[in-house]
Amino acid sequence: MKNQSKQSLGQSLVELIIAMGIIVLVIGSIVFLVIDSYISGRLSKEITQANFLAEEGMEAIRSIRDNSWDDLSAGTYGLAISGNNWVLQGSQEDVSSQLNEGVRTITIEEIDLDRKKITSQVDWKFVEARPQQVQLITYLTNWQKITDYCQGICTPCSDILERKICVVQEECSWNARYKLCSGSCISCENFLNQESCDAQLGCAWTGP
Repeated sequence: MKNQSKQSLGQSLVELIIAMGIIVLVIGSIVFLVIDSYISGRLSKEITQANFLAEEGMEAIRSIRDNSWDDLSAGTYGLAISGNNWVLQGSQEDVSSQLNEGVRTITIEEIDLDRKKITSQVDWKFVEARPQQVQLITYLTNWQKITDYCQGICTPCSDILERKICVVQEECSWNARYKLCSGSCISCENFLNQESCDAQLGCAWTGP
């Protein structure tokens, strides 16, 4: 009788240990999923904000270009507002109020006298050992001087409903499973010849 009682007690203890182990694993998995979901959501939100800042940087540079092409000297700059106008200032711009240790930089490279390559970049720290970066690149022309260039507003990839049109658009790709066009269209000013310009929806080549 005693042996049966001890055996029963031993089995109960083993079952209890196994049950506790399963509970710990389940709780651990739930905690991991919750933390991973929080981290993914936070990172997605910060990337969206960084993209907004990078796009704002591009709009600022276009505004500066429209005011004076000569203000776009080659170099790396920050942005500031002076007299309700965007201006280049310093070597970088502090955007830490919107992103942790966030910095926005605008890099201007000369292609020729009337064309420049613009890079709008945002760097920040998601966590201490995990820096993040968003970078947008475009090409600007001195439209007040150049008579032949690509102009217009590119059609968003998501607005394109046909595969054959989607696949010829720069940075657009066709998802055969969902029959959707995805990606981010490139600014018309990026296309430096008529053939590539005319292939993009919303863009048109202006020439003499």
